[in-house]
Amino acid sequence: MENQVWALVAGGDQEAYGRLYIHYYRRLYNYGRKFTDDAALLEDSLQEALLSVWTGRARLTRIESPHTYLLTTFRYILFKKLKQRPHTRSASEGDQDPDFGIEHFLILKDSETEKKEQLQKAIERLTGRQREAIFLRFYEGLSYEEIAGVMGISVKATYKVMARALEQLRSTLSVSMATLFLLLATPA
Repeated sequence: MENQVWALVAGGDQEAYGRLYIHYYRRLYNYGRKFTDDAALLEDSLQEALLSVWTGRARLTRIESPHTYLLTTFRYILFKKLKQRPHTRSASEGDQDPDFGIEHFLILKDSETEKKEQLQKAIERLTGRQREAIFLRFYEGLSYEEIAGVMGISVKATYKVMARALEQLRSTLSVSMATLFLLLATPA
């Protein structure tokens, strides 16, 4: 499936790019956490790495392993940014081993659980239509056109409902939009 989505992105399919973005965001973010706790730096690096996929999509057909390519690109960008910020905990290629200990994963798991509970409470505060749109998009994986069909509204109205719901969730949780997508993209 990974290579199929990669081929669609190479062909300019924005929906496939969105799926690729959501699929890799959490994996890359968690990988980056092994090198720094600076969430803003991680998000900047992720945005840049994932954007480079879209802007360089013409050459994607020559890449044999998308997963390896994304990890390598993200790591390069992150390390470059870490070197530019002396006040940030940094790890250069050979001088520091990332923390992959069980305690690290347990702390991350507790933090994730807390954020997921906050997300669930924030979703409960949305209107019924907004909750339905969020569910169909992020838990059922439907496109905006499919959501419009299911809900019996126009595609334009679907975008408006979704935008308002996402903005309300982002505001309630006090997180960036990228972090919100990350939370929504992971199963409860």
